[in-house]
Amino acid sequence: MSTKLATLRSRLGSLRRSRAAVRWGSAVCAPCAIVVWLLVAAFLCDWSFDLHVGLRSFVLAASILSGIWAIRKFAWPLVTVRETEQDVALLVEQHHKIDTDLVAALQFEQPKAAKWGSSRLEQAVVDYVAEFSPSLNVFEGFTYETLPRRASILLGTLLVVLGTAVTYPNHAAAFWNRFLLGSAHYPTKTQIERIAVNGTEVPVFHQGGMPQVRIPYGQEIQVSVRCGGVVPATGFASLSGVNNDAANRIELSATSPNAAEFVGEISHVADSFRVRFHFGDATSNPAEIVIVPLPLVDVSWEITPPKYAMAAMKLGESDNGSRQLAVLEGSVAKLSLTCSNKPLKSAVLTIGTDAPIPLVKASAPAAGSGVWTLPSSTPFASIRQALKYEIQVTDEDGLSMEVPIAGQVRLKSDRLPRIVASAVTRQVLPTATPKLDYAAGDDFGVAKIVAVIQISREDGTSTRHELMSKVIEDKDQPQTIIRGQIPVPLSPYELQKGDEVKVTLEVTDWRGEIPGQKGLGEPVTFNVTDLNGILIQTGDEDKKTAKQLDEILRRELGIGNEKR
Repeated sequence: MSTKLATLRSRLGSLRRSRAAVRWGSAVCAPCAIVVWLLVAAFLCDWSFDLHVGLRSFVLAASILSGIWAIRKFAWPLVTVRETEQDVALLVEQHHKIDTDLVAALQFEQPKAAKWGSSRLEQAVVDYVAEFSPSLNVFEGFTYETLPRRASILLGTLLVVLGTAVTYPNHAAAFWNRFLLGSAHYPTKTQIERIAVNGTEVPVFHQGGMPQVRIPYGQEIQVSVRCGGVVPATGFASLSGVNNDAANRIELSATSPNAAEFVGEISHVADSFRVRFHFGDATSNPAEIVIVPLPLVDVSWEITPPKYAMAAMKLGESDNGSRQLAVLEGSVAKLSLTCSNKPLKSAVLTIGTDAPIPLVKASAPAAGSGVWTLPSSTPFASIRQALKYEIQVTDEDGLSMEVPIAGQVRLKSDRLPRIVASAVTRQVLPTATPKLDYAAGDDFGVAKIVAVIQISREDGTSTRHELMSKVIEDKDQPQTIIRGQIPVPLSPYELQKGDEVKVTLEVTDWRGEIPGQKGLGEPVTFNVTDLNGILIQTGDEDKKTAKQLDEILRRELGIGNEKR
């Protein structure tokens, strides 16, 4: 529908669209330029200081926040502007210092204006504006200078950045990867090609978790590095503690002049640490050297003496934690081996030069899953001789004790049984039955007593006889001390005057199922005589007794010093 102000409306529409184009162009150019500058700043910071992932995450977050701020500051106020035809007309009125005729004429030409008041007055205003509007320059005061200036700044920035990226594509690719928290590294003149720690290769650069190399405690750490590109004369490894703030630097030297292989040694390290290698302008990713402790092994023995000795053994008499054991023959030794700091993979015990005996994990729940013991049917199940042993283990890391546990088991001497005997008289008739009073003892029990009779005749011949005198059954054991009297009948031996009879008591100790040991008492000698010999001996003994009685009376009466 054609109106009197159609030309004016068309020109105001052009002005409104031009203003919108300038606003949108400016809203795009300014934040884009700021974002590109932020990327350049992030690159310079990362390239200069080789930021780790944590700091790069901070830079990424700061860049995103800065970009949002730039959009809100420079773009959002421009793109949220919504100008109407009347808004543009008002701007033209203000610039040309015209009264409100333009805005009024535009409003009066609307259909609803007929209800507002005098139609003649409204028509007069419309006719007036329609008459002078063709000569009105609505674009006066409007300029495009802001848009080209900002566009040129953006274009110049993009040209510089793109030109640099094309010139150094590897740097650009590495930056973009690192900016997105990747693990790429910037190209360097020196390249670290290979790293080995105690023969274990360590990745120079890696993604994800930090690589670890496990080194046994106390072992020297040998490192070797091979370089390429511009190879420097020396390099170094920087060390930092994992569990503390300790730091150190180890110099690495070439294996030979102008060689690309560098070696070094790290010694006296007690705790885990991280290491990075620096050669020229190249730096590796950190790797963790884990100092693995050797297995800490504790050994204890449970000694069970033979049944015959149990009653005589005192509680706590043996030191179960000792590696030097003294036991009675026939004792049972049960081993308990534990590792306090890590699980074990295997354990072996070696006796002398024999084949190693693999230890087994105790199956009883009460023993604990970490207890190792001896299998059945070993020399320790019934100790019959002295044993020298060594114990070695292998833990879950494949490590063993630096020095095997060594010890020995020696047999404790079981003293021979003892016996003493005496007789009232030493002169006997050929058919007599003299009696021997005896007392026998042993640490663990007396099993039997035998009288050994040695006869020496006047014609020079001799014979030997044994007389079972006392036997104690197993059910009555232990009897550590026994006393009694043994009759020795002589009539079976057809003795003659002048013969000599020696009687020696032989005692055997009780050792249960083990054969006992024998002990001999002092021999008691009997001289075979006739009745006269007996009377003479009796007379001599009476005289001796009378003399002893006389001396006792003199001492009691106080006349011992009188002269006769």
